Amino acid sequence: MRDTIVVGGGAAGMMAAIVAAEAGERVVLLEGSGKLGRKILISGNGRCNLTNMGADDLRHYHGTHPHFARTALDQFHLEDTLSFFGDLGLEFREEKRRRLFPMSDQAQSVVDLLEDKMRGCGVEIETATKIIKMERDGCFVVWATDGRRFEGERVILASGGMSLARLGADRTGMDMAVASGHRLTPLEPGLVPLISPEKYLARLQGVKLRAEVSFASAGGRRISDTDDLLIAKYGVSGFTILNLSARLVPQLRGGPVELRVNLFPNQSPEAISEKLQQRWQRHPHRTLALSFAGLLSAKLVRPLLRHWGYDLERPVGKIDKKTRWHLAQQLTSWPISVSGPRPFDYAEVTIGGINTADINPDTMESHLVPGLYFAGEMVDIHADLGGFNFQWAWASGVMAGRRRGS
Repeated sequence: MRDTIVVGGGAAGMMAAIVAAEAGERVVLLEGSGKLGRKILISGNGRCNLTNMGADDLRHYHGTHPHFARTALDQFHLEDTLSFFGDLGLEFREEKRRRLFPMSDQAQSVVDLLEDKMRGCGVEIETATKIIKMERDGCFVVWATDGRRFEGERVILASGGMSLARLGADRTGMDMAVASGHRLTPLEPGLVPLISPEKYLARLQGVKLRAEVSFASAGGRRISDTDDLLIAKYGVSGFTILNLSARLVPQLRGGPVELRVNLFPNQSPEAISEKLQQRWQRHPHRTLALSFAGLLSAKLVRPLLRHWGYDLERPVGKIDKKTRWHLAQQLTSWPISVSGPRPFDYAEVTIGGINTADINPDTMESHLVPGLYFAGEMVDIHADLGGFNFQWAWASGVMAGRRRGS
């Protein structure tokens, strides 16, 4: 019998196994797929954005009870993450939006170093071991699909959520927790492209631009993000959309939400109206479509102006002030309705999970089942794009591995 059974060989599970083993526990880690850290391997386009310089800021973390994350993040800061991986031999590069990547630009480096650390600590690693059932009768017993059983004094469930199902992700771990009495909050795709009912967007498919995108939260506050926006036949994607989806998707339960896109980030309609006036006065003979050459992509401008009902061939010298002002308003507040997220296969994280009201934030141990711990994505905590979800995985994994509970 082992001291600790870790179910899940992702970021949180590997970190929990290392911490428990370093404390002298006999640890077995059970991973359902044939590889460790499969989500790590594809993150950051195969480079692994493993944390962020702003990772200690609680505002980047969300859930039904977002403050639940505070204890773990306070106990395992950004500096602790950098020190841990630095000791393993990993060096970092900081990129835009304060994201941190390994100098090797290879996510495989992260997985290799974590696996090496686990083996050095004496962690028993079992891949291709899909756990489907858990019971407690004095000790914990978990069963794999191939009939094998594993016994342990405690179990750490770190089997992830439903995002990226093509990698083998599913809700089996969550269902085992539910069978033991835990509650689930609604599960939805997060950090995900959004579907729009706007049919004309298909004519803009493939257009990529830097824009400021915002929406009104349920409380009325506008939430915005400025970065790449990608128009697709199904709707919208890009860094701005994926990041905003962490807070927007739960709001879509109540119906479609209107995004507002400013094609000139941080510039007002007054400033854009003046810019257009200056350009048009210099070249009054140019058509409306041509007047944007060198300012906005023709692949964007022509279909968009046509959708808004403008005559693309009209000389700008014949466009009046009222029309120019109306156009400036549209360019700085282009409305796009979104009705829902794309499926879990396109999501980077799961929104929702094990209800945190049933978990001790100081230990990550269940309030309902002594000896049962949780870590990572399967808990009802998700974060913004940019390495924050990995910071939650590292921090919650450390908390669960420390065995500060019963």
